[in-house]
Amino acid sequence: MAHPPELIELTIADRGPLLVRMRELAERRDGWVNLQPVPTGEQPGIRRARAGLFALFSARGPELPVATWVPGELTRKGIEPDSIGLQHAGGPKARLRLAELGVPIPTGWRVLADHPRRGLVLELPPATPPAEALDWLLRAGPALSPVTLPERWVAVVHQR
Repeated sequence: MAHPPELIELTIADRGPLLVRMRELAERRDGWVNLQPVPTGEQPGIRRARAGLFALFSARGPELPVATWVPGELTRKGIEPDSIGLQHAGGPKARLRLAELGVPIPTGWRVLADHPRRGLVLELPPATPPAEALDWLLRAGPALSPVTLPERWVAVVHQR
C-alpha cells in the first residue's frame, strides 16, 4: 500500500526535520525526496512554467529549480548507489557552469546526465551522508537559477 506524500517546509538555514526524514529513508533504502523553492507572492522575474506544445521544444528547464534525492534501493545484487537530480534553467553543460560559480561537483560524484531541459543527474559514492547531498543541492539550485530564490523551500517526501 502506497503512503501519501509528506510535505516538509524548510529554509536553507533550518533543514533539520527534512534531514531526519532523509536519514530514515536512507536507512530503509526506500522512497525519495523532491525539493523546490517557494516563491513569495508574485516574485519579480519568475516566469511560470510553460505548458503544451511549446514547452516540449524548450531547451531550458524550470526557473525555479526542482531537486531530487533518491537513496539507492536494496536489490539482490546489493545496494544501488544514491542519486540526486536537479532540473534547472542554467542551460547546457551545468557541471561546467557550476564549477565556474564556485559550486563544483564533489570528487567521486559521477555525472549520469547533464541535459539543459531534463537536468543534471549525479550518482553519489557509497555512504554519502544525506546532509552532504542536500547541502550541495541547496547551493547548486540557486547558482543555476536566473532569478534570486527565496529562503523558504518545500520538500515532498515519498515512500514506496
